[in-house]
Amino acid sequence: MTAASAAPGRNAAPRPLPDGWRWAKLGEVCRVFAGSAAPQGDQYFSDDGPFFFRVSDLGQHGRTTELAQARDRLSPLALDEKSLVMAKRGSVLFPKSGAAIALNHRALLAVDGYIVSHLMALEPGDDVLSEYIYLAICMIDMMAYGDNAGYPSLKQSSVERINIPIPPFAEQRRIADMVITIAKARTAAEEQLRMIDSLPAAIWYDTLKRSVDLENR
Repeated sequence: MTAASAAPGRNAAPRPLPDGWRWAKLGEVCRVFAGSAAPQGDQYFSDDGPFFFRVSDLGQHGRTTELAQARDRLSPLALDEKSLVMAKRGSVLFPKSGAAIALNHRALLAVDGYIVSHLMALEPGDDVLSEYIYLAICMIDMMAYGDNAGYPSLKQSSVERINIPIPPFAEQRRIADMVITIAKARTAAEEQLRMIDSLPAAIWYDTLKRSVDLENR
């Protein structure tokens, strides 16, 4: 599945798909919803309550299939007084308003958590895998579905109408496993490169020289 094949475009007719595949609107295969306003005041946050996910939490990762922590956690008072919106584990998050839409950050929740109003969530139904929905959304530039060039924003109804290709369940699993395995390997390699970059030049040179010397003994 490529970026070009993930969605047929805002006004384009759906293209033919392989046997057993079908086009479906996101609103047909997922519950689409936005978060709530962030509580204001220290009394609404704690050190050990449920996570409250913000756009900045996605920004720390860019794209991740394992979003398991947030900067903020909610207090019992917040849960009691505020009308908060929970996204379940397996939901896919992305920015719904502001310049962050253009960054196309995506996250697959690894835990239940509450979400801010600047985030939108997709809660997959029984016939689609969370990992597959995550991959499909990664292929879509949400800026194409914004309704305000001055201050980009996404309407729930617009997101619900986005068409995505849905393969049979077994094929969803095969695609998701393959792509996520590659993505994790890439992330691990990038982390190793960052560790190397953080080494002082003298230490890096000494380590490399020792390795070369040992190899050539």
